[in-house]
Amino acid sequence: MPSLPSAWMKTRRGVESLGGAAGRLSATLAKSDEREGALGRHGTLLFSLIVLLVGLPIGEAIFGISTRFPLLLTLVLISAVVVNSHQRWIFLVACLIGFGAVAGLGYAEYFDSRSARFVGSSFGLALLGFTTLVMLNSLIRTNRVSQDTIIGGICVYLMVGLCYTLVFILLSSLSPGTFSEGDHGIVRLAGDSSAHATTLLYFSFVTLTTLGFGDVVPHGELARMFTVTEAVIGQLYLAIFLARLVSLYLISVRDDPS
Repeated sequence: MPSLPSAWMKTRRGVESLGGAAGRLSATLAKSDEREGALGRHGTLLFSLIVLLVGLPIGEAIFGISTRFPLLLTLVLISAVVVNSHQRWIFLVACLIGFGAVAGLGYAEYFDSRSARFVGSSFGLALLGFTTLVMLNSLIRTNRVSQDTIIGGICVYLMVGLCYTLVFILLSSLSPGTFSEGDHGIVRLAGDSSAHATTLLYFSFVTLTTLGFGDVVPHGELARMFTVTEAVIGQLYLAIFLARLVSLYLISVRDDPS
């Protein structure tokens, strides 16, 4: 039977080995992303995110109809899969998760299935979270400021807000009334199935930017915890991302003063 110190040393070496492997993998992914040029893919994702953000309210304001949130979300999910095309196994994972998300959302819309909607939203959250981490890894490891760096940084910020939107939608599905607007709980309505998603999307980005109007209120410890973490992540990300851009710019000026 191995002694406690020797077991601890083996565990420590194993953890360090895993950490080193993870570091090498993330560096490889970042280099692959930069080598193949991700500007077009990141631009496509940014376009789909903007369409999602403006399409819901504009559809109702101009045409008098509520644009279907799952339809616009599917556009973002497809763009997220395209973003992950720089590495074969990453692309395969993204395709599998994306297929589960689109299939679940499509089935839920056609058959009005609550369980399929929950599964589709969960897979959508997994794909968006996975894509956000992949893009964030590339942004952290880049050594120069470029158009792609800025566009990718904006995409990551918007993706964080969208990820939390899906978290809030899932919480609202599990426990209707988790969020309220005034005296009324935010729930999915049969006549306007996208209204609650639009409201929670608005609440997510108000929280991310720490505007905090207070018109939408979370109830329960879990909803409040996610709300607080989104506000903290939103501020930390902006501070760190801007500091990173400034430092890279100063380094480039120092190395090439002309």
